Amino acid sequence: MNTLFLRRLTLILIGVAIILVLGIAVRSVVLKFKAPIAVETPIIVDVNGDSVTPVIPGNSEDTDNTEVDEVVVDETEKEVKVEHPIPPVTETETETEVEVEMKPQPELLNYKTVSFFMDSRMERYKAYALDNPTFSVEEIVMKVNMNLDYDFYTHIVEIEVPDDLLVLCNKFYQLPSDFTPQNLEKVPAEYHVNDGKAYDLDRDALNAFIDMSDHAKEEGISLKIISAYRSNEFQAYLYNKYKANNGEKNADRYSARPGHSEHETGLAIDINDVSQAFENTKAFKWLQENAHKYGYILRYPQNMENITGYMYEPWHYRYIGVETATDVRSKSITFDAYYAMNILSYKNR
Repeated sequence: MNTLFLRRLTLILIGVAIILVLGIAVRSVVLKFKAPIAVETPIIVDVNGDSVTPVIPGNSEDTDNTEVDEVVVDETEKEVKVEHPIPPVTETETETEVEVEMKPQPELLNYKTVSFFMDSRMERYKAYALDNPTFSVEEIVMKVNMNLDYDFYTHIVEIEVPDDLLVLCNKFYQLPSDFTPQNLEKVPAEYHVNDGKAYDLDRDALNAFIDMSDHAKEEGISLKIISAYRSNEFQAYLYNKYKANNGEKNADRYSARPGHSEHETGLAIDINDVSQAFENTKAFKWLQENAHKYGYILRYPQNMENITGYMYEPWHYRYIGVETATDVRSKSITFDAYYAMNILSYKNR
């Protein structure tokens, strides 16, 4: 009986031991799965390859003293990926449609809709449109008609009728070297500066200036001619002097090459003072308001050098008649543009 009791007690103890072992094993497994997963703190590398102490979201402690292991980057294989945060999309942004204006190809532009279109320049219009895709059809035709698809002093055309009142003499149109205006007259002494020189001017231009000067005088404004007609030889002398002193590029901004000066037409004058400071005078302000009434225009306006080829000259005026001068002024354009729109195209139709 004692032997049987001992056997039963042994079996009970063995069972309890097995139960205890299984319980410990199960508890270990459960604890393992419940343990937090360790996350390695990322190392941020700036574009110079230097390590930067990361800022951990939600951590309110000062991180200035945090130590970060040095990151070694192979310079031969370094590729820094910069990720920009994506800003939240607002309601306005989601509803906004971006409209992209599609410019038609130069071959498809209808240049003939422009009133001063010239069929003979069609290929030039297309070529210029390719180089200037943002220009409107009218701008393309205008600039090509002004020859601005070429560099200044290239593709020069000799002027056929140099005595024409509306002759265009600029860096593309050249007067014959032997040209002398037919209707030159001496400027009376009281209408030019007292420098001991004699001045000549086209008869109609002179009469218009005398009338303008007299009316200005009634308002306390003095207008005197300081430069008028110049011969081809004298213009060559002036240009070459400026070129020798300041170089060709600078000289071309304020002096015309021989054959290209409006002064050679007898229709251009310089008034009072060959200086930028002239624009600050009462005389200049009076001319701005009244010159067109006598047939004169400011020939080289401010911010028009890309069209006229010359720097701003507040003293240089050109006679083109009252009607044309009034039209040019009302449209705030240069005479080059007026010629391209109203004269050139009609001559070549």
